[in-house]
Amino acid sequence: MFIEVEPNPNTAIPFNMVYRDVSEAREVFCIKYQVGTDNQPVQVTGWNAETNTPCPACACQVEESGDGMALLIYGGSGGIRMKPLEDESPWDSASSTQWGESHLVYPVDSFIVYKDQI
Repeated sequence: MFIEVEPNPNTAIPFNMVYRDVSEAREVFCIKYQVGTDNQPVQVTGWNAETNTPCPACACQVEESGDGMALLIYGGSGGIRMKPLEDESPWDSASSTQWGESHLVYPVDSFIVYKDQI
């Protein structure tokens, strides 16, 4: 699996990497993410850089070179976007209560809720 994110309104940090996926991808609803000093549940969506709109975010297990198995959380061409779990506002790359990342790599046993579980 090849992840490539160019700078865009969601995240200014470019990223590209090849991962060896070892499980099927599943669409993500929320994860725990470090906000300040706390790990808090946050909603996750993918981000389409071309249209500056949300798209599905997914997670799958990957082999992390030298570190064993990991959970890769990825989105569209613009990365992933997050907001507090209780935030019901629309996804918006200009929102000050939302933030973007190119992707995340978490331990396999991390807290995650998939869309097919809700």
